[in-house]
Amino acid sequence: MNLADAVARAREALAGSAGGPRRPAVVAHDIWLASGLETVLPETVLMCVQRGAAVDVLRDRGIEVFCLAEHVPPAEVEGRSSADLMEHPAAIEFCTRVGPLAVMTFKPSERLEAAVRNVSGITVGGDRAQMTAARSFENKLNFVDIAARAGLRTPRWEVVGAEDWSDYAALASRLGSPLVIQGPRGNAGQRTWMVAGQIDLDHARRREAAPAVRVSEHVGGLPFTVNAVAGPSGLLDWSLPSRQVTGVSWLTPFQLGSCGNAWGEPALKPHLAGVGAAVEALGEAMSEAGFRGVFGVDFVLGAGGPVVIEANPRMVASLPLATQVELSAGLAPLLLQHLLVGLDAADDSGHAPKVPPALPPTSQVIVHRLKKEPAGHSSLASGVYRIGEDGPEYLRPGAWLTDLSAVGDEALLLVRGPGEPVMPDKEFGRIYLHGAEAERTTGLRQLVSNLREAG
Repeated sequence: MNLADAVARAREALAGSAGGPRRPAVVAHDIWLASGLETVLPETVLMCVQRGAAVDVLRDRGIEVFCLAEHVPPAEVEGRSSADLMEHPAAIEFCTRVGPLAVMTFKPSERLEAAVRNVSGITVGGDRAQMTAARSFENKLNFVDIAARAGLRTPRWEVVGAEDWSDYAALASRLGSPLVIQGPRGNAGQRTWMVAGQIDLDHARRREAAPAVRVSEHVGGLPFTVNAVAGPSGLLDWSLPSRQVTGVSWLTPFQLGSCGNAWGEPALKPHLAGVGAAVEALGEAMSEAGFRGVFGVDFVLGAGGPVVIEANPRMVASLPLATQVELSAGLAPLLLQHLLVGLDAADDSGHAPKVPPALPPTSQVIVHRLKKEPAGHSSLASGVYRIGEDGPEYLRPGAWLTDLSAVGDEALLLVRGPGEPVMPDKEFGRIYLHGAEAERTTGLRQLVSNLREAG
């Protein structure tokens, strides 16, 4: 489906939706996670918990934005969820004024769905069967069997009960060394441990209380991720993979934590057909289980080719920027197709491409609060900066990828505003860049360092 047709179909479905006409809405913790779809559907409503300067930029461009932090003290937004946001009286008043809405969010829940329904909205992917299927696939223990049934190439791995993973030598004799230990759930490297000996294993055992874990061989190589959409008949569409930036010590406190993406990695090109086959198999399995909508698949390109690590049946961390990258290539973004699936308006008559169209090289890094780092961060403002060997220089406001010029030394910083709380280990900013260098971009580390300086 081309972009113009997808936009027209979405508007028609929103206008004809039961209880409508509706406006699309994206709900997320930070404004940069909600932003993206409004660049092609400017009627999209954005709702976020915490505030950054990009909120003002978007409002100046005519985008409707609700920010909980503008209605409550900073202490009341720390650790708050999208469901907390939707239940707040100010959000209810806002939704009543601008709605009814068709709401998209990163992880739908029964509580959020009820809050959306309370303001006459609908939650894309919010029915019980959909959420049950999603939780099954994202459970790392369940995924061992799911991957085997789908015929996916994976690491050697086992689900091991709490009493059976105390002996490193016994595990390594079966799966090799080093090992990766993972709890059933957790994202961005949380509840994941690289284990190279008994001391590491004992540390993981002290931290992980689940009755069972997934133990796998460590596949060395290039981590990457693929975003896709499942429809009623299987895989609807997918997009070219991005290299996954992981474990960079000045971006994340987690050894295997995801902290960025880079589209345009040349090492992935020879493997696209095999990657597509794996994504198609997963899309079919998700569809058969009752899941519809956008999902992500994490791979590692090892010595023997790509292996599947996990699936995330939901909006994922790379999707906000991916939406803008896909639009820059003239494509119907996967997030727009996710909306169409949720409105029962997707075109499911064709076949997903064997290899998707090219995307312009683009990257992002995700900045987390590091362990033992002070809670505050600098008053460095969101906007476009020139970066390089001479240090960062603020140039102008910005909120979208299109705010970057074609000059290769610019970066778009999106960060929480002064006084906004930052929880330990959690994301508080993102940086968008042209090119596929991501964390290797000259001058980027200095920009992050300036961002971390307490102001």
